[in-house]
Amino acid sequence: MGLLKAAGIAGLTICLWVAPAAAQKSKDTLRLPANDPDAGIDTYLMPGSFANIYGPSVYDMLLAFDPAKIQIIGHLATSYKQIDPLTYEFDLRTDVKWHDGQKFDADDVVYTINYLIDPKVTLRYKAYWAWIASVEKLSPTKVRINAKQPSVDGLMYLASRTPMYPEHVHGPAANKLDFGSRPVGTGPLRIVQMDQNTGVIGDKNKEYVPSAVKALSGVGRVVSRPIKDMGTLTASMLTGEADVAMDLPPDQADALKQTGRFEVTLGPPSVGYTFLGFPSKGWENVKALGDERVRLAIIKAIDTNAVARLRYGVLAADLKPIEGLCAKEQLGCGLTKLVPSYDPAGAKKLLAEAGYADGFDVVISCFPTAKTDATAMAGMLRAVGIRATVREHPTAQRVQLINQGKVEIGLYGWSGGGMFEVSGQIGRHVESREYLDPELDKMAAATYAILDDAERRKAVAKVFDRITDQAYAFVTGPFRPVFTHTKEVELTGRTLRAEQVNPHEFGWK
Repeated sequence: MGLLKAAGIAGLTICLWVAPAAAQKSKDTLRLPANDPDAGIDTYLMPGSFANIYGPSVYDMLLAFDPAKIQIIGHLATSYKQIDPLTYEFDLRTDVKWHDGQKFDADDVVYTINYLIDPKVTLRYKAYWAWIASVEKLSPTKVRINAKQPSVDGLMYLASRTPMYPEHVHGPAANKLDFGSRPVGTGPLRIVQMDQNTGVIGDKNKEYVPSAVKALSGVGRVVSRPIKDMGTLTASMLTGEADVAMDLPPDQADALKQTGRFEVTLGPPSVGYTFLGFPSKGWENVKALGDERVRLAIIKAIDTNAVARLRYGVLAADLKPIEGLCAKEQLGCGLTKLVPSYDPAGAKKLLAEAGYADGFDVVISCFPTAKTDATAMAGMLRAVGIRATVREHPTAQRVQLINQGKVEIGLYGWSGGGMFEVSGQIGRHVESREYLDPELDKMAAATYAILDDAERRKAVAKVFDRITDQAYAFVTGPFRPVFTHTKEVELTGRTLRAEQVNPHEFGWK
């Protein structure tokens, strides 16, 4: 899922790395292998992991979220205020320039918002801005956004999902996809080369003014070429043609570390996690899963600490436990019921009570990247009598398989929706309709009408507590990357995040 993970790109070989092989700290160039790049960096038309990783380095938003203060703050806006339940005003910074040297101002904000809400513009996540009725320019440094109705998460979408685009570049483009292939933003990296086959090159934006949530790029140039597979990635590290690799298998990462040339660093904490889910339609294939005692037994049979050690090696000791399906640092998060402790004896007792002392057959579905974890969990289930096997499938098939009732137990990851706000979690676990529970649906719908954060947390707690009580889904571990890198490299971005690490967040020691 991340920038540095391997991707199968036909015809790509290690020879692509010959040109930048001499780059190093002395040349202020970081070789940062890329996961299957898109044709451009456009979070609106090409949303996905690549845009989520590179986008924040290239673009900025009006607002940002400060996880330390648990509040929304200004970014391209110096400040903002809510005039009434339907009216927001933003004062803009005067020290910001686009990468081409043009000055950022209110016209760019008005243009971007109008583009997003234009009914003729088709976007995959257009619902993010459906609450906006209109936007208007009050002065070159002041804009007003008018809402259709009070929105509990509208400002968070502006802080996490709404990068500003330059009117003078994006506006005239007949084909808006062309903009992403030659992106112009205000962020800490300026793209100088963008090619889906050969990768991305970004230079430090020396005029970037750091903020409380986004620093100046830690390196002068980032070169991100695609890498075919983990073996090639490891080889590129050994031959000095790559400086960083993410999520190598622990044994490979340790082998690199043993050479004395590399270090292994645990990525920053995030609001994401991995979880086991039991979609209701899967109960038709495996009757036992329709009993909540059986679902509870399954989570009690899994030693999540052992799974963490398998995935993170010695770094597992530094992991912060995940308490539930949302993080307290997120606006609106509430829960009181925690994940049950590892208790294989208790699991066997629950299975006997439910009439399955002799176990049953079940399949754990997962993405290929989670197969090792799923296999370990299947072994733990077999230890309590449940005959579990593993089936991996492509990411794109998940929804279809769930709707067809072909996912009996699902082991999946959730990044947190890219927001420090709980709406993404509610959408993922309730609005996805994986659990056919009208009472749960009603509870979730009620949370969107509550604007006060403290009151909303109480309402959200009822949602997630019911999921736990009914044993619909359980967190199994954190969603954190592991970076293997040369000793010259350091990860500068260490704060809690809602998305992946961005290229500008690496630096030199």
